[in-house]
Amino acid sequence: MVVIDVSVHQGKIDFNKVKAAGIDGVVIRAGYGRGNIDSCLKANIEGAIEAGIDNLGIYWFSYAYSPDMAKREAQYCSDAIKNYRGKFNLGVYFDWEYDSMSFAKKMGVSPNKSLITNMVVYFCEEIKALGYKPGYYLNQDYSKNYIDETKLTAYRRWYAKYTDAKQKNCYLWQYSSKGRVNGISGNVDMNELIGMISEEQPKKKTNAEIAAEVIAGKWGNGDDRKRRLTEAGYDYNAIQALVNKSMKPDDNIIYYIVKKGDTLSGIAQKYSVSTTQLKKWNSIKDINKIYVGQKLRVK
Repeated sequence: MVVIDVSVHQGKIDFNKVKAAGIDGVVIRAGYGRGNIDSCLKANIEGAIEAGIDNLGIYWFSYAYSPDMAKREAQYCSDAIKNYRGKFNLGVYFDWEYDSMSFAKKMGVSPNKSLITNMVVYFCEEIKALGYKPGYYLNQDYSKNYIDETKLTAYRRWYAKYTDAKQKNCYLWQYSSKGRVNGISGNVDMNELIGMISEEQPKKKTNAEIAAEVIAGKWGNGDDRKRRLTEAGYDYNAIQALVNKSMKPDDNIIYYIVKKGDTLSGIAQKYSVSTTQLKKWNSIKDINKIYVGQKLRVK
């Protein structure tokens, strides 16, 4: 399967000609940095769909220089494509490149392998929670020197290496930046689908599983929680009902609201309970990650 990736840099595209030229799929830039939407996003998505190109993906060009910034970029990306939910069977990709590195250094940050890898993880985990199949883009240099891919095996790998030797250890292989395709003026990146197209969007979690995550503080609060759950394809009212039922006061249960500076071990000591018990009661995966405002059962 031949796949191109496009953005505003390709200008106006005639997708009917693109499809007739034998292109099977398109990965489209949704935007970049802090919520900047690619001005051709809508035209590219709708043009591809109307032309009958069924295999679509999305990428977000990152200017993040912290994991939390990368997580927010995933949210920006989800907001940008929410009207086309279910269309992106090729996945949604985090794209952090040399220009991203230059910007980070300009902002006084010199990203190392650990930081860049964590940013990939934060983006991918957030985009996954929002209902998309996550992936990341990189080239040979970044694979060798800047990203620890042993920590990214759960995500689709979009690998750029301009060679005639077919690459097999990836989902998408970008083999040229100088492709020519009828319907597009100028050069366009060319890719081959290496992975299985039948690998669709991740299976949705049950309402009970999501309710447990809500209680653990993973879906935010108030209108932000409602927005995120709705955009991820979940029934907000049904999940909130489960949350309310679970959080119903009990004479024998005591809850604590996490404050700035709190640690789970500190809370455990305060209430004479083990961190293991707190972790079990509150469905906490990482004892080093609790959030201000999070409601924890402590007795």
